[in-house]
Amino acid sequence: MVIKFIFFLFFCITLFSADLNQTIIKENNVSFYTNLLKDVNKSSLDYTLQRTLIYKIKKELREKKLFSDKELIVKNDDDFVNLFFKINEYLAQAEEKNQEIDELNEQLSDLKDKISELENNASNLTTLQLEYAYYYKKIESERKFIKVINTKYEKILDSLLLKLKDIKFKSPKTKSYLKQIENLNKQIKKLQIQLQRWKILERKTLIENTQKSLSKLTIKREELIKKVIKEKSKKFFRLLKYKDKRSLKVEKEIIEYTKNSLPKSDLANSLEITFNYMAHKVLGDTITYLLNLKDNIYNFLTKNTFLDISLFKLSEALGVFLLFLFFRKLFSLIVLGSIRRLVSFSKTSVDDKLIDIIQGPLKFVFIILGVYFASKIVGVNGLLFDKIIKTLNIFVIFWTLYNIVLALSDSIYRFTKKFGKELYREIGAFFNKILKFFIVSIGVVAILQIWNINVSAFLASLGLGGLAFALAAKDTASNLFGGLSILADRALKIDDWIKVGGVEGTVEEIGLRTIKVRTFEKSLITVPNSVIASNPIENFSRRSVRRIKMRIGLVYDTTTKQMEKILNDIREMLKNHKSIDKRQTLLVNFDKFNDSDLSIFIYCFTNTANWAEYLRIREDVNLKIMKIVEENGSSFAFPSQSIYVESMPKE
Repeated sequence: MVIKFIFFLFFCITLFSADLNQTIIKENNVSFYTNLLKDVNKSSLDYTLQRTLIYKIKKELREKKLFSDKELIVKNDDDFVNLFFKINEYLAQAEEKNQEIDELNEQLSDLKDKISELENNASNLTTLQLEYAYYYKKIESERKFIKVINTKYEKILDSLLLKLKDIKFKSPKTKSYLKQIENLNKQIKKLQIQLQRWKILERKTLIENTQKSLSKLTIKREELIKKVIKEKSKKFFRLLKYKDKRSLKVEKEIIEYTKNSLPKSDLANSLEITFNYMAHKVLGDTITYLLNLKDNIYNFLTKNTFLDISLFKLSEALGVFLLFLFFRKLFSLIVLGSIRRLVSFSKTSVDDKLIDIIQGPLKFVFIILGVYFASKIVGVNGLLFDKIIKTLNIFVIFWTLYNIVLALSDSIYRFTKKFGKELYREIGAFFNKILKFFIVSIGVVAILQIWNINVSAFLASLGLGGLAFALAAKDTASNLFGGLSILADRALKIDDWIKVGGVEGTVEEIGLRTIKVRTFEKSLITVPNSVIASNPIENFSRRSVRRIKMRIGLVYDTTTKQMEKILNDIREMLKNHKSIDKRQTLLVNFDKFNDSDLSIFIYCFTNTANWAEYLRIREDVNLKIMKIVEENGSSFAFPSQSIYVESMPKE
């Protein structure tokens, strides 16, 4: 007895002091735990628990044979299906054990913390260490089981496929099993109702008895369901044996039945893995993939939703919408194309303009129809949808009216020519913009009315906001009347070269609110009409001539006779020059004695306002002046100074 006590004490000290990974955790010899079981202290409070834990550890260490020799012998269809089903049960267990391992790891982590807290209590510490060892061994055992199954199941399936051609599969007999399952479901439902009743009445004995009955019936039902799955599997293998593609349909029926009948089990997932493996082996990867693709897409679309709408319905709606887009393209190519070819033979342009007016809106009608029918498929109804469709219809109507204005723009320009040819483009553009603005405004008001927004009441209800709106619109109104005054005064027109304040360039557009000016640096400046109307406008395009104004300086060596001859020659040259306007002022005078030169003032006008032509004329005049000066023996002066020294210093 003393020796046993000393041994046990030594055992506790060893467990306490040694690293867990170096003691019982890594010990896999069953005899070690058998000896340990003999030496457990019977007087300990945890004696029973410690013995139980050691027994469990020994159980986990024992080698588990997954398949018996009898199960691996396949002589008929029942043996074939039973072995196949056994593989699937093991695969399902492997999946369940994967989840258990996560839970057991949490238990190990918790036990580590408890062991570190109980360093001074040897008895409790020993129990916790044994418990830790048990969980550790269980995790190892389950990992080993998973590894063996994942390694073996494909080999066993391959061996079954080799025997497939020699097995004669009978027709499945599921009717009797299904009828028994139906009866069991009725009994289970009755018992569940009774169980609820006993729970309300708190009849513990009846509750326990009912729960036991329910458990038995549930187990029996599961066994019958498994028999049904086995019988259905026979049909799959019979079709697969002859490489019949219908086997994939049967496969999906079996998996669906398993999911519905055993929702808490992983059997359906394992069946899907094994069925697919065998189908791929027999039918080939490509054929299996193509046959499954349609069903996979259908399942994905039916089982997933977006905004609580099935993806299948959304895809149908998208298909209908794309179909109307296709009709739109056909309408554009065939109908409108044929009409355009027909009207091309007519002499008038009215029919061409009519097609331009209706082409865009008619094509947009197909989009509205596509949206309408697609929404009906999805199931979108109600007041909001009706308002959207009405809004689109109003948009098409006013789009047509807008296109009419575009088509009549040439007629508007011809009409505005009656007010004067100089400003007909500006007035025509003004009328076009007014009409477009009017149509767009009416269209917006009509759409707002559909959405129950009363524009007049809205503006009236603004109060101070309406006053602020009116004040903000003051500048817009001033720009509008400024534009009208510009057109009325005919101060400028498009393509005129103007200068207003610091802005100089060519007028590109005269609008209701602004004028766009393109500068000579090619930048675009937008000037409000009110600024144009309230500032002086320098319009360079309205002049018919351009001025030449310059001074030339001759050297002081020029004599009086030379100066007179040069002046007369320059006057004659300008008078006889075909590009100098003789009706304008022409001046050539010797007017100044500058510090470094004798200054001659030249003042005249060219007979053109064109900038390039003006530069060419000025260049010609300059060259002729240079020639006159050279021929008369003089030259042009440049700034210089002369220093006169009265006497030189003595050496």
